[in-house]
Amino acid sequence: MDRRSLPLRMERKDRLFAEDRPLHLTAMIEESILDRPIGGENAPLVMREQLRHLIDLSGRDNVEILVLPTAVGRHDGLEGRFTVLHFIDAEGRKQAQSIGYVEIPDDAVYIQDQQQVDKYTGSAELLRSVALSQPQSVKAIKARLATLG
Repeated sequence: MDRRSLPLRMERKDRLFAEDRPLHLTAMIEESILDRPIGGENAPLVMREQLRHLIDLSGRDNVEILVLPTAVGRHDGLEGRFTVLHFIDAEGRKQAQSIGYVEIPDDAVYIQDQQQVDKYTGSAELLRSVALSQPQSVKAIKARLATLG
């Protein structure tokens, strides 16, 4: 991660948990990520905490966690992770043009060309259409958590 993006990430995190007009987040994650041991010799502990965190987040009104089943096979998300940022006010009105955001090693690219942003938005919609629902996703996460004890 680019050190310059850390303050932005921290601000986004703060806004996600803000009581007044929190950001809305939809996160789509690969099913295989739920099974990838991270944390070295502490992997079970680290994974338990990460899975619990996902479950906790999914309980928030402004957060949607969706799991992309491995059975889906090839999909647009395999090309690399990306974010589409939409700027909507509390009444659902668009406040600014949407932008795309792609992290690359030691940097990030902001995509402002609306035709390119539309392609990322279309990819996100396709991924959403094949992802598990939020209740199914939480069930899948809880199943992995149960195996870790």
